Amino acid sequence: MQQSYPPTMDNVEETINFHLEKDKSLAPVFAVYKSILTVQLDYLGKIEVNLTLATEKIKDCFRQGKHLLAEQKPVLDSLLFKEVLASIIKAIQAASPDAPEELTNLAELAEFETKNIDSFLQQVICLNKEEMEAFIEEKEMDKRAALDSEVIAFVIFMSLSPFVVRIMQAVETVAGFSLWRQGYCPVCGQTAQIAKHRNEDGARLLECWFCHAQWVFPRVECPYCDNKEQKKLRFFYVPGNKGYQVHVCEVCKSYLKTVDAKSLQKDVILEIESIATGQLDLLAEQEGYKPPGSRAPLLH
Repeated sequence: MQQSYPPTMDNVEETINFHLEKDKSLAPVFAVYKSILTVQLDYLGKIEVNLTLATEKIKDCFRQGKHLLAEQKPVLDSLLFKEVLASIIKAIQAASPDAPEELTNLAELAEFETKNIDSFLQQVICLNKEEMEAFIEEKEMDKRAALDSEVIAFVIFMSLSPFVVRIMQAVETVAGFSLWRQGYCPVCGQTAQIAKHRNEDGARLLECWFCHAQWVFPRVECPYCDNKEQKKLRFFYVPGNKGYQVHVCEVCKSYLKTVDAKSLQKDVILEIESIATGQLDLLAEQEGYKPPGSRAPLLH
């Protein structure tokens, strides 16, 4: 089975250059993105994953609409996580002249000390963005690090991501995601933020922003409220650019950015497309629609 993630750096560079030719203002955010991605990919091969759930048990979870980490939280290599965290912080600071100097404070917090880090990772592994920020503020990590809770959450998510990606890859290999029918991720439970219409057959694929699992979801159905009434589902796009669409639901008023790879006649890297299509978020929100669930925005 060919895995959907990670992309090659050649494809990443090609896709980023394509978007920069259209909008050079994206250069700073893409510089940070590439620096983080480089760290994440460097560590992917160093992370070992042992699935404790049998394949049939995983499939049973999917049939019940239960994501994997809800069934069993993984035990992560805490020393390796600390390495990734430190590397992510350095990468952000090197790539962005606007990165706060206080980022160096983050790795020194008590939560990342040897006696505390395992417990910390178990507490945060399944949190979404709002929950992570609330946790950080409750523990006063933001005050102790002199950093905004959103920034801390972003760095933690980016540091955790390669570990959850490795779990996703292992699950994709043994079980696949064909049984999954939800708008949230089958592996980590994060809400899907972007989709694509597959180039070869036009099927809609949702992608998890955190672990990058991809799964098929019906095109005439809202992933967030299960609305199937066609009259209350529609999409719009910027005139002359039908490859980039916003699908909206009139029941829950959520929107889903969607890249029509079939229309573009090429495959796409959705993580990059999500960054490059910020104007679609503005259009959707101006029309009164809300973003789906929670996202970890790119720091820049």
